Amino acid sequence: MLSKIKPIQQTKTKVLLITFVFFYFLVCTFSTLAVYQVQNNQHHAIEAFNFNDQQLASYAKMPTLSSGHLVRLDTVDEEYSRQLIITNSRWSLNFSQPLYLVLTSPLFWIFTFIFLLTVLALREYMQRQLNALLKSWQKLESWANLSLIHGTTQAVPMDNISTETDAIILAIHQLQQRIHENVASDISSDQSIRASALLDQETNIGNRAFFDNRLQAFIKGEDAQGAVLLIQFKEIEVVQSLYGYQQAMSLLSTLIQVTKQRLEDHPSYFLARHSDYELSVLLPGVYIPEVKKFSDRLLKNLQAVVTPIGINSDEFIHIGISYFSHEQAPYQIMSEADMALRSAQLQGPSQWFMFEAGELEEVKAQGSLKWRTLLSSAIANNGFVIFFQPIIACDNTKVLHHEVLSKVRDKKGNLISARVFLPMAKKCGLTVKMDLLILEQVCRVLAQEKKLQDDCSINVAIDSLLSNGFGEQFLAIVNKFPGVAGRLMMEVSEYQLVNHLKELQPVIASLSAAGIRIVADKVGQYVVSAHYLNVYPIYAMKLHSSIVIDIDKKTENQVFIQSLKTLAAPKNIAIYALGVEKQSEWRLLVQFGLKGGQGHFFTEPVAQVAQAIQLG
Repeated sequence: MLSKIKPIQQTKTKVLLITFVFFYFLVCTFSTLAVYQVQNNQHHAIEAFNFNDQQLASYAKMPTLSSGHLVRLDTVDEEYSRQLIITNSRWSLNFSQPLYLVLTSPLFWIFTFIFLLTVLALREYMQRQLNALLKSWQKLESWANLSLIHGTTQAVPMDNISTETDAIILAIHQLQQRIHENVASDISSDQSIRASALLDQETNIGNRAFFDNRLQAFIKGEDAQGAVLLIQFKEIEVVQSLYGYQQAMSLLSTLIQVTKQRLEDHPSYFLARHSDYELSVLLPGVYIPEVKKFSDRLLKNLQAVVTPIGINSDEFIHIGISYFSHEQAPYQIMSEADMALRSAQLQGPSQWFMFEAGELEEVKAQGSLKWRTLLSSAIANNGFVIFFQPIIACDNTKVLHHEVLSKVRDKKGNLISARVFLPMAKKCGLTVKMDLLILEQVCRVLAQEKKLQDDCSINVAIDSLLSNGFGEQFLAIVNKFPGVAGRLMMEVSEYQLVNHLKELQPVIASLSAAGIRIVADKVGQYVVSAHYLNVYPIYAMKLHSSIVIDIDKKTENQVFIQSLKTLAAPKNIAIYALGVEKQSEWRLLVQFGLKGGQGHFFTEPVAQVAQAIQLG
């Protein structure tokens, strides 16, 4: 912005200079005219003597007229001189040009010097006066220029304002204050709106809408990939019921801080409160090994938090993980994370769970409502397909019995494994109906297929065993098929047998009395007490695959099996190995004297599918 003050200063200076020049011109003009007048008077004085030529000749010899530089009386015309002719004679007065006389006069130059000094002094004085007069205007102009350059309105200067500008500056200052107050009010309102819309008021982290927005925005990026973690603290509900709401929120805040500290190595993370006692985390740009390592550390850090007395810390934290790419929709990602969370809860103790790559490819991670519809339809229409996987004897490689595995068929005819649909059945409250339906299918197969002479073991969910009347319903179905009870085994997770010792004793006892043999499943998956062997009528124990894999290379697992054999031998409890995949594993297990084994080493999955039986 061009200065408007500077032209004013320049204009006033020009006016001053023009005035002095004009005055100087007038002085020169009047000085010249005065010389003219003196010369004319001198001419008139000589003419008044009325001299003749002889007298004029004598007069011309006077020193002042014969050799003067200013005037000479002569009969000869001189160039560049002013000539005044004497009347009635040949003589004339020759004067120097008046202007020349003025310009060459010492007095004129003294005057000019003094005049110039005066002009300069007056100019300097006027400049100072103008600067003092326009100082407030200059500040006001500088404020306007800086505001334009910076693109923001600076504070208007309030010091040393003059009477000429005080009204304007005060008006601008008041206007600025009002604008600032309005902007501050708008910002405060905007923050309040954002906080109420996207911030959880109790924990001061993002809410579910905040998380959904961030996930939706991130997934639209090119080649986006990452992981979503759903972290649930189920036992906080118990804390609230026992100790009150404030204690529950205090514990939740502590867990959030621990989660934030673990997330410090991932600066681009997003953390939100997904529901009352459930957090959601978005980890952009990570890979599967990083996610697993992070989850292990996070779980360890969260488990270190001290919980109040009376809280089951062993089942306090469950984490469901969904690893995604840009090809997936946000609802699919969140549905897969929710399914993984249910799977982690189904296992029992605090842990994290993530489906393997491609495991949900056919399912497409549908929501709870669609799962309920699918499973309810499968229950109503016998939509479950059962498979039989053999348990092979160690001494003669004969089939000892078969484990019953189940899958459900979706609308497109695709088979969904129990690992995927069981957690959703639990969430939808359909576990009991599903277990009883599969039990009835197995009983029908055992009763109708005369060639199938081997015994069968079925897996029953802990929710079913703990539900009222399940034992009676179970036995009612078995009793409809005479001779089947003695061929049935029921597999229950070792962890659940230990964790629900008192609750399971009655139902286990009643089933065992009816001839159903009890198998402790997933033995060694968690470190638990073996006291349950003295409480339940355990027929057999099945080692978890984590104990069996590479058993020939893991001394600590070998020691565990030897210890387990010592406990099982006095009670005549058989030990089976789950997940045998290599000849070296099987050879060592045979040497240890296990009763049987199960896994891909004996039967490939394709062969299992070929043996599927679907009953309508």
